[in-house]
Amino acid sequence: MGNDTQLATEHVKVRLLAGPLREDDDPDLWKQLLLGRDHLGKWFDEIGVELVVHTDYRIALLRQTSDSARERRAQDRGRAARPALLHSRALSFLESQVLAYLHDKLNAAASMGIFDRAMLRSDVHDAIINLQPDAQRNNEAILTSRINAALNKFKDYGLIEETELSGQPAVQPQLMLLVMVPRDELERFSGLIGDLVDSRRLAEGDEHGGQGGEDGE
Repeated sequence: MGNDTQLATEHVKVRLLAGPLREDDDPDLWKQLLLGRDHLGKWFDEIGVELVVHTDYRIALLRQTSDSARERRAQDRGRAARPALLHSRALSFLESQVLAYLHDKLNAAASMGIFDRAMLRSDVHDAIINLQPDAQRNNEAILTSRINAALNKFKDYGLIEETELSGQPAVQPQLMLLVMVPRDELERFSGLIGDLVDSRRLAEGDEHGGQGGEDGE
């Protein structure tokens, strides 16, 4: 595997850990995903998650394996079950709209080298209200209350922090968005995960070696 191909594959790993990847989001990255699908599937399997690729819908995502599946896998390999790597929480449609808006704003800021983007709560209110059907926009007070409830939920999840801009309430997203990932960060991430996988393989080798020695005696 060439250096450029390997780097692209590492980028796919990081991107999928950040969230689903659609072909429309990044056609080149999607192509690398399809080319390295077997390798990526095995790599994610090593850390206890399943790579799911829907070629019809042109989307790929990671799915956490169930507790029972992880326990069976651990028993087969003779080691302790791994904790869940991914956690999901159900969101309402409005909450999804708020999260997508924050994602897009942070995404745009990151593409310009701005990684500490904050935005007024009132701007978030206006943007989300404008996304609603005309019949619902008249219920501005109710919509604003629901948007604030969504923002408070995301604060509890650690996705945003509360701050101020010119004395007015604001939010600062803390979302994991990987629009532009420096080469050294990709290599560092790959090295950390590689060390983790290698250490586990080494531990398994020691266990097998120890068992072999006992059989020999």
